[in-house]
Amino acid sequence: MVRRRMGFFFASAGLGGICVGPLCSILTSMDTKWLPWQRIFVVIGAISLLWSLLGPFVLADYPDTAGFLSSDERQLILRIMEHQNTVASSQQVRMAQVKMALVDPKVWLWTVIDFCANAATQVNGMFGPSIIESQGYSPQTAQALTALTNFMAFSGMASIAYIARILRGSSTAIALSNILTMCGFMLALCSSNPTVHMVALFVFSFASPQPAAHGPAWQMCNLQGNTKPAMAAAMSSAFGGLGPLATAFVYRDEDRPKYTRGHLVCLLMTVLCFVVTLVLRRVLTKENKRRDQGHVDLSELTDEQIQDLADNHPHFRYHL
Repeated sequence: MVRRRMGFFFASAGLGGICVGPLCSILTSMDTKWLPWQRIFVVIGAISLLWSLLGPFVLADYPDTAGFLSSDERQLILRIMEHQNTVASSQQVRMAQVKMALVDPKVWLWTVIDFCANAATQVNGMFGPSIIESQGYSPQTAQALTALTNFMAFSGMASIAYIARILRGSSTAIALSNILTMCGFMLALCSSNPTVHMVALFVFSFASPQPAAHGPAWQMCNLQGNTKPAMAAAMSSAFGGLGPLATAFVYRDEDRPKYTRGHLVCLLMTVLCFVVTLVLRRVLTKENKRRDQGHVDLSELTDEQIQDLADNHPHFRYHL
């Protein structure tokens, strides 16, 4: 369920790109006193601003304040969250869990996965029009064609829950998407043919966004407590979200039309994402086996101490 929701959440970016690409093409072809980029900034920015105003009215902070749930549904969800030790609305921030998240190597490995995944994902989002234009298309046509590459991104994001279910785990799904992404970048690096470059763009537009959705979903499935998941998510968002910043400095105009530097850097980041995913899978597998073989006596711990064990609780098993 978490994977499906995360997939559709991230897929909304691709869906937005499908609409924005043709709209930007229209805006850049208009003859007004404003420059093309100014028209895009004003129109797209106004749409985003107006849409964001709905947030306070349609988004609920907690299940117990969600108006679209019935009383019975709220009670059921709260009971499940209490059993999972993830209720946050009625509990204080647990500093022990904050420290636990900061020193947990697994959280940092997920952060590296997010960093690398976000870097590769933004190639289509940030530089898709430039890459398409460098293959001989006009700026207006390039903007319009981004609707197709964003459709590939949307398809990849929307399907992550089903892919993970077929492959029986998020780690395998991330590794597969990394392999497809690597194939796309290598295809772009090894050929000067514009058609091959377009095929490569379609391949990594489909595959590269998937780890950006799989990673947070995989992380949330494996974290317990009312504070540690939030802290880990903040770390992944803060540090993992810097990936696009790295991408922004490696795709340069002087590298047109092959963009060898940018493709090579993103290929290496995808390789790193692949390796870290396999390492993290191995770590979680070994920890599950260790817990299966051992017995830990919790009888001398208080309820608060047991709560602060979070996903270190001996009865908890990690999802692969």
